[in-house]
Amino acid sequence: MSPASTVVTSAAGLRLPALAGRLDARWFQILFLASFLLLGAVARDFALTPLQVLLTFAAALGTQAAWQWALRLPTRGGWAGYLSAIVSSFGISILVRADSWWVHPLLAALAMSSKYVLRAGPEGCRSHVLNPANLAAFAAWAWLPGAWLSPGQWGSSSLAALWFLALGGLVTRRIGRWDVSLAFLGAWAALLAGRLVWLGYAWDPGAAMWLQQIGNGAVLLFAFFMISDPMTTPQDRAARIGYAIGVAVAAFVWQWVLYRPHGLIVVLFWASWLVPLINRWRPRARFAW
Repeated sequence: MSPASTVVTSAAGLRLPALAGRLDARWFQILFLASFLLLGAVARDFALTPLQVLLTFAAALGTQAAWQWALRLPTRGGWAGYLSAIVSSFGISILVRADSWWVHPLLAALAMSSKYVLRAGPEGCRSHVLNPANLAAFAAWAWLPGAWLSPGQWGSSSLAALWFLALGGLVTRRIGRWDVSLAFLGAWAALLAGRLVWLGYAWDPGAAMWLQQIGNGAVLLFAFFMISDPMTTPQDRAARIGYAIGVAVAAFVWQWVLYRPHGLIVVLFWASWLVPLINRWRPRARFAW
């Protein structure tokens, strides 16, 4: 191999990581969530129609565009201003099921509007209060007739769990929120293990039950793409680690002590209202994509 070709090869080898480093982390989220929506539609037979998915994306992107142009935001003319709407659309399509065609676009419009209407926090880290996909999931469960959540449709396939961890870890590292994901998963795993020990389960089948509960696709989706949202978690590292552990404990009580459904979705919805107060207590500069 000639020296010139060596230089070209080396430059090409370095260029790809450099390009990946400059890409917005939300592109990785989109790739990952799209693959899981496709997996669910093809392999798991999601009760979701193409029309519902299409209307979800149309409503989310349309609502995002309307707000951005109405407020004359600098991102209104480029793709960067619409990546969050695409991510939220995938989340809504994955989590929400409905008997009617209008539920998904209504939730998408509500979720994207919440980013501009429900804003709080001190100067320097003021942001929207609720994660859009979390708001849509909560609204589907609590407020809309004929709508429900279907969070466990991936089962506990080890390959699916590894795929979640691989891309989920990449995204949370890129956005500086790996600490939230790991703190939540560690607390959630410890609580579930403690419950099985308290109930007197032997190693077999206790270990298998624990792996099924902690490796469920919905738990990993929540850990890597919902509670780790850099805009709706505390900006201070110590505060957000405590926040993640607190959400895990409260969700465990809701789901395994009170025996109520959708503990993670419900608790995150209510806990999100505390984040602006936490940011006032421990102010830090707001995350920027």
